[in-house]
Amino acid sequence: MLAITLVVLVISMGWRFSGYLDQAAEGTLTEDILFLIMAYRLPGFLELILPISFFLSIMLTYGRMHADSEMVVLESTGMSPRRLVMMTMGLALIVMLLTAMFSLWLKPAGEAEVEMLFADQRNLTEFDMLAPGRFQNLRSGKRVTYAEDIEDQGTMRGVFINETEGSDTRFDVTKSVTVKAQSGETLIDSGGNRFLVLKNGTRVTGRPGKLDFQTIEYEEYGQLIQKEQAEQRRRKRTAISTSTLLDEPTLRNVSEFHWRISIVLAVPLIGLMAIPLSKVNARQGRLSRLVPGMLLCFLYIVGLSAARSALERGQTPESAGLWWVHGISICIVVGLYYLDDLGEWLARLRRSPRS
Repeated sequence: MLAITLVVLVISMGWRFSGYLDQAAEGTLTEDILFLIMAYRLPGFLELILPISFFLSIMLTYGRMHADSEMVVLESTGMSPRRLVMMTMGLALIVMLLTAMFSLWLKPAGEAEVEMLFADQRNLTEFDMLAPGRFQNLRSGKRVTYAEDIEDQGTMRGVFINETEGSDTRFDVTKSVTVKAQSGETLIDSGGNRFLVLKNGTRVTGRPGKLDFQTIEYEEYGQLIQKEQAEQRRRKRTAISTSTLLDEPTLRNVSEFHWRISIVLAVPLIGLMAIPLSKVNARQGRLSRLVPGMLLCFLYIVGLSAARSALERGQTPESAGLWWVHGISICIVVGLYYLDDLGEWLARLRRSPRS
């Protein structure tokens, strides 16, 4: 199970990390917090990866034992199906405890830290995230900044800034300001305002398509750094602590609490589901039922996610929660065991001598 967990974890985190690298390349995230974000979001990955890895481990291990007739040997030595189920549920209990730790405590705490990191990033200007030799766009797209080199003290060399005013489209610009300077640095006054101080350069002001541009040469030029208006963002439900979900029972919070509990309860159910699905014979191959089993497990998780969304929107009663999805899954598990017993009875019937 550990090997499967590590493989799925590396694939999932690698995919997410590539997205953060793209944001860092665009200048919307600083590179020094990328690994910190991934560390805080590790519990969120493990919340789903642990149950799925547990299911895959049972399917692969028991499937190999059935294909190699090892289960037949165990049954002949007194290993009953009930004992096999009890052993599997013992492992499921350990996975449940780990999943509960990640889902109920560690994931919300990690997501809260990630929200704080993202909030700090939104408060930064493009000069805080400026990298030498790369054009940096303001999020609104109305200001482009470039510095050929940045010294350790923060002094910029070969500075270029272009700022436009007008509509959001580049074809309706009412004013364009282009500033070039040999060097520049940012300073903070006593009131907390940040200023960009440029030295030895030119400032060109005008409207694109017109000839009335004004050019000013300067030895020192100061400009107030206007920060973008930070948009009000509602706190993500995944970042809300479990105790707060219970203290503030809104539909949004109730649906999230049901989801966290359901992920924990899903562990024994998918474990019970995997036992009959792993039964194969040598002619079928150990992986013959892996794809149908994975599809069934996937539909179970997707069903829980869809039920959470429906509960949040008020489309299902709060009393029903996500329990009805577990009820359907229990019926499927019972059906799998019934079909398994029916198959064994038919096999014995075919092997019995005819009168």
